[in-house]
Amino acid sequence: MRLLQKTNRAYFLISGTAFIIAGVVFYFVISFFFRDQLNEKLFHDIRNITKSIRRKGTIPNYYPFIDIREIPAQPERSFKIIDTLIFDAFERRENLYRQISLIRIINGKEYFIAARDTLIEEDDLLEVIALVTGSIFILLLVSLYFINRKLSLKIWQPFYNTLDQLKEFSHDKPGFKLSSDSQLYEFTELNKTLEKLTQKVISDYQSLKRFTEDASHEIQTPLAVIQSKLETLMQYSGLKEEQAELINSAYVYTLRISKLTQTLLLLTKIANDQFPEKRATDLSELLGEKIKMFEDQILEKSLTLNKEIEPDCILETNFFLAESLVINLIGNAVKHNINSGMINVILDINHLEISNNGEPLPVSASKLFDRFYKTDKSSDSPGLGLAIVREICRLNKWEINYIYKDSLHKVVINF
Repeated sequence: MRLLQKTNRAYFLISGTAFIIAGVVFYFVISFFFRDQLNEKLFHDIRNITKSIRRKGTIPNYYPFIDIREIPAQPERSFKIIDTLIFDAFERRENLYRQISLIRIINGKEYFIAARDTLIEEDDLLEVIALVTGSIFILLLVSLYFINRKLSLKIWQPFYNTLDQLKEFSHDKPGFKLSSDSQLYEFTELNKTLEKLTQKVISDYQSLKRFTEDASHEIQTPLAVIQSKLETLMQYSGLKEEQAELINSAYVYTLRISKLTQTLLLLTKIANDQFPEKRATDLSELLGEKIKMFEDQILEKSLTLNKEIEPDCILETNFFLAESLVINLIGNAVKHNINSGMINVILDINHLEISNNGEPLPVSASKLFDRFYKTDKSSDSPGLGLAIVREICRLNKWEINYIYKDSLHKVVINF
């Protein structure tokens, strides 16, 4: 929901509540005021009628508005104010009247005098007030909506400009600046804060990039020297068997450290989006080539390979990352398969599916793509292959899923 929609809803809700309350109050105020004015008028009519009888001595006939009749002497002469229904022969229905009645002595005689006037029925009054209030409310809301919309779009335009600029932000492009022509203090401060933040992100990224490159170089160089020295030692003919085993073990571990360093460096580069170069990559051809790399291992474990690869599946991606993804998935399917097991490779323009036989995972499937996760703790693998696959999918905005069904581990990537 947009901010403008949320504020408009709040305006409508508050305004609607206020207008309903105002309508109710208005109804009672108008009703009270009208009845009070009508009472004053009826008292005035009674005074005029009384003066007329005293002066002329005759009883006027203004029924139903004035009702005068001579009556016997009464012990009580208080007045009454009531609302009464009187049948109107012309309209053929009963109308509501406000009536004030009293007894007065005029020229030595007692008279019953009742002054009446038509009273607006409450239903009619309520209908009129509701119609007027509703019309004003709708007119006001429509006006507020368009005025608020126009003002909000104008006021918030610098914010949207800043948002558009932030969408184009990239941490590998130094010199990023936010331009804003807003005169509002809040938006100016927002831009200043965001600019400081983006500069900090760029600075941290550049520092991390230099660190990973330097660390890789500084680690790989001594490892290469150690490997070279160990290879030279392994060539000596006078080594005892125990010495040769120790040297070979040290050599194997240096190779593992070197591979681990390279893999961690690759993960860091992927996470930092240091593979911006993308080109049309034929995944069908790439998949076929990498499967051939594992033919010896497939034969060694007597695996059955089933392929359903559509030709010319072209994806816009970094070639090196696509190659790394395919190698890791196929290598994982071969390495963790059972003897005489099966590997299924399915590829079309929408998805890639690689499955292999194997026992169920000993832990939750959500840990499968975690770094350093290994189902076989004795394996010499660092447990980073599927973590790399997940990072490559994240970078390309591909969806990756794992399914275990019918003794098959399936990794499915939707492009």
